[in-house]
Amino acid sequence: MKKAPKEVFGIYQDGQIIRIVHLRRDGTETYLLGVESLSLERDWYKEAQANGTVAESGFVPLEESYLDASDLDMNMSISLNEGGGEAPQNGDAIHSGSRMEVSPTTKVYAKFPLHQGVIALNVHEEHIQKDKPGLISKKDLKAFRKNLLSRSQIKAGYWHSCVVKSEGETRHWLHTGPNLLLDSLQEYAKEANVKLYYQLADANDLVLTDYYRFSGAMENGGISLFAYLGREYRKIFVFQDGEWFMTLPIHINQDYPDNDVIFSKIALALDSAQVGEAESIVLAGDLANQQLINYINFQNVSMNARLLSFPYLTVAQRQDGNEEKDQLLAPYALALALAYKTLNMDNQVFGKCNFLPHRVLDNQKELRMVWHGFIVLTLIFGLVLYTTTNFMGKNQKLRQIQQENTDLTFQLNRLKAENAIIETLTEEINRSKQGLEKLNTLLKGKNRWTETLDQINTVFARYPQSWITNMRQHEDRIAISGITAKREHVSRLAEGLPDGCIRRVTHSKIRNQIIWIFEMDFVFSQIDWEEFIARESVIQQRPQPIASRRRPSAKERPVQEEVQSETYGFRQLPDILPANLPTPDQEELKQDTEFARTFESFMEAIQQGNMMEYRFIGYNLINQYPDSNLLPLTRWWLAYRLYQEKEYTLAEEYLNLNLSQFDRYHPASLLLKARLRFARSNPDFKQYYLTLQNEYPRSRAAHQAALDQQYIQGGRR
Repeated sequence: MKKAPKEVFGIYQDGQIIRIVHLRRDGTETYLLGVESLSLERDWYKEAQANGTVAESGFVPLEESYLDASDLDMNMSISLNEGGGEAPQNGDAIHSGSRMEVSPTTKVYAKFPLHQGVIALNVHEEHIQKDKPGLISKKDLKAFRKNLLSRSQIKAGYWHSCVVKSEGETRHWLHTGPNLLLDSLQEYAKEANVKLYYQLADANDLVLTDYYRFSGAMENGGISLFAYLGREYRKIFVFQDGEWFMTLPIHINQDYPDNDVIFSKIALALDSAQVGEAESIVLAGDLANQQLINYINFQNVSMNARLLSFPYLTVAQRQDGNEEKDQLLAPYALALALAYKTLNMDNQVFGKCNFLPHRVLDNQKELRMVWHGFIVLTLIFGLVLYTTTNFMGKNQKLRQIQQENTDLTFQLNRLKAENAIIETLTEEINRSKQGLEKLNTLLKGKNRWTETLDQINTVFARYPQSWITNMRQHEDRIAISGITAKREHVSRLAEGLPDGCIRRVTHSKIRNQIIWIFEMDFVFSQIDWEEFIARESVIQQRPQPIASRRRPSAKERPVQEEVQSETYGFRQLPDILPANLPTPDQEELKQDTEFARTFESFMEAIQQGNMMEYRFIGYNLINQYPDSNLLPLTRWWLAYRLYQEKEYTLAEEYLNLNLSQFDRYHPASLLLKARLRFARSNPDFKQYYLTLQNEYPRSRAAHQAALDQQYIQGGRR
């Protein structure tokens, strides 16, 4: 048996008719994939042999959106109507190339992928023996089976019993006779060389009454009737306040009686049993139809008659109403009830009885263990336990001595290794000191102008509309002259330069615009090469930021020292404001419509937070469009979503490719890199913020960087 099956085939045999339904569960929905009927020439249980005729109805495939093309043969195109076209007989393929005659049951079974699901079937009610009510103790059950079954039958395992609650009483049911429907399925499995799984074999009374309660047919209290009008199996189940308390047979001799005959037989059965006034009657089976329902409602206005409904069943490719669907599925009610019970075995409405033979259930188990297998396992376990214990006892002292020797040897080797490492490090330190002394001697006084121009460029980039008109060196100071559009820029420029001093400020008017002419000087900086080499050595030991390639100026050094000395509450920063997020270029999107559609789906997945979807689409964009100009934007959004999900390592892998490209998305990449370094408690995050604000001061990323720094300063400890 399979636990919680998703695909079930309900099969029942009633007289000379066999009906099959195919159900599949997909989440909370249950779909009807197909139905099939076969009319036999003779009743199996009345004749030793029976030959089949043509199928009465065709196979109903489900809509392609609900089907897996690998599960069903999509060449079958037939409808639910009884007069629909005949489907291709897939069963003929079993004996392709041979003139051997194929039985009608084999053809019908071959239309369904029976090996992909589980099978639920009914048992013949004449072979069910019922004990007296109340005798359900283990002693009574054993005595009842012993009286009806021989020792050889019990050993063969082709029987099953169950304690059921029927007609308001608890009693013991035992299935002792043959199950010819099960035999035909097993014979088909041998012919087709497939393995079939049997999940349920149930009595008609039990499965019908269980499904009647499951379908919610009892809306109100009082007396309600459920009548099943099959080919030979015809009964009335009487319910009082939702409890099944009586079963009445319907004695109809005709195969296809008129509506007045059916109604009179139902009324006769109720009168003979002296059943009170019923409020409703629900009909199902081969003889149930809408004309019979209308006839009963016309004859008895006090009792509401209707067909059994299937509220949880979805039938594709049909636009009929509920009444038409119930009319079409009424002949298959018993098969549907079997399939529903198999799909909902955990529902308390359905009983736990199962009349599948013990031998069939044992043959379906993947791993079977008999009594002698347990004995062999016990002996093997005992032998292994004894051998292991004896071996451990004899070698305990030897292991202790070896352990002491290993510990001493390990300590000796560790001391030797540490001594060798100390000697090697001492030699490397001496060589490094000698190299640094030579390098400092060679570099002393070099590259002063590069440092000075770098300082001037950094300071003037912060205050636009300021220009230098002249610059000259005077001993250890640099004098500059310039103009600016704002008076306050003069003092701020002097503050930004090392030891800056304002010498003169005048103003002039050009085209009604006042400009300020200034003169100032500052210290001619000299690079501390010893400090620079030491700092570069430390940076080379960790991943160096791609964006920060220039050496920090004299004004920036105190800021870096301050970052190292301060303690921040490293954590993930709030989300970037929507106004500061990078957006795609619409002109580039218009040039490639296919990429635009995929990118739009990628952004929708980003906004919805669907992790699997946006990652899948993002990877496809990166792999399918390696030359796209919007690829850096795709990588940025992918890294940003990974940053929000705290997958920092993977986010940096995607973002590092953007930092090597100086395109229009470079400021946003610097901003996200700074946030990632801050979230990972790396103190060099400040360098990325400084680079962003100095090189891209008017970008949206720089505005967001200012907000981030305010948030960081507010959370500093």
